[in-house]
Amino acid sequence: MLTIVFWGAVGVLGWVYLGYPALVAVVGRARPLRLQQTEPLPTLSVAIAVHNEADQIAERIRDTLAQDTPGARIVEVLVGSDGSSDGTDEIVRRISPTEPRVRLVRLDRSGQTPTQHALFQAATGDVVVLTDAETRFAPGCLSALARAFQDPRIGCATGRLEWRGEATTATSANEGLYWRYERLVRSLESRAGFLTAVTGALLAVRRRAYRTVPASASMDHLLPLYVCEQGLLAIYVADAVASDRPISGLREQFRNRTRTAARGIRANASMVGRLAPWRHPRVALAVWSHKLARWATPWLVSTAVLTGTALSLTDRPAYAIAPIAALAGVAAAAAAHLVAGTGRKPPRALAFWRAFAVVNLAFAVAWLNVLSGRTIEAWSRAELESRG
Repeated sequence: MLTIVFWGAVGVLGWVYLGYPALVAVVGRARPLRLQQTEPLPTLSVAIAVHNEADQIAERIRDTLAQDTPGARIVEVLVGSDGSSDGTDEIVRRISPTEPRVRLVRLDRSGQTPTQHALFQAATGDVVVLTDAETRFAPGCLSALARAFQDPRIGCATGRLEWRGEATTATSANEGLYWRYERLVRSLESRAGFLTAVTGALLAVRRRAYRTVPASASMDHLLPLYVCEQGLLAIYVADAVASDRPISGLREQFRNRTRTAARGIRANASMVGRLAPWRHPRVALAVWSHKLARWATPWLVSTAVLTGTALSLTDRPAYAIAPIAALAGVAAAAAAHLVAGTGRKPPRALAFWRAFAVVNLAFAVAWLNVLSGRTIEAWSRAELESRG
């Protein structure tokens, strides 16, 4: 029984990190998803949900309106203010008279998802682009997203989010390392027609494909699944580039990953029955392989280490490779952390293990939060920092 459990855990880990990416790479090469530009370019509504972003909102609006979108007109920039009390609303109101496309949607304090829902309800464009106050579009970003929707099969599209000044701190470099891997997998999934993972700060959704998301869930977790349930596709557009501020420290990286994973686990688990393999085989495979099983990595690794240790003590020393490999990974992560503590950037090999350790510790805490019923509904940075 220990042998079965050991190889089961190792097999799932191998599938998640090697087998599944290899499968989507093969499918994408053999039968790539080719966009069919048979419809006119859509009109765009850019939706920015904010809470107390007075120091960012004016620049965010200017950045959006500066986008060159030939043929894909930005009909409006909607700012959803979720009970802001720092002057955010007044700044938007001052801009509106000189730029009629800018509109304020004011709400009492209700949270990010209800605010984004109100923005969808107010939008008039064919495609709604969700973004954040601190995100900045690279030239041509919105135009690249818009072109994807000339294919009537596309229900939502996400782009390439980069971290500004990624190399400035070891923590930002760690997050960048994680994102590079994630972008690679998403690109492979998109080419194969398997994509369900998107970036909330750069998410375009066909307005007619929108479905209401529960207030306790995240748009970026559920909207792609709702789109796929309707028989439409989600796609990753590498040319649609945006940037966000770098991660300030290890604590913020851990907190962000924990919160994102917890909400993602709940959202994807809630859709397992609706996206059954016999109805949506590709989507179901992506949900289980890219999301739920990857989030379960800390438990799979722990299972392999514990059973490998037990088996190595029963005259099967070869199984000791599992606990030895785990100890080596922990040592490498600790060494990288010590190097980062001196203000220097750790070697790439060590940085990988530090990133892997931080992300998977966050995944473990996320599962504990889900199982205990703990939720973190705060979504503004100030609120998250005040909660520790």
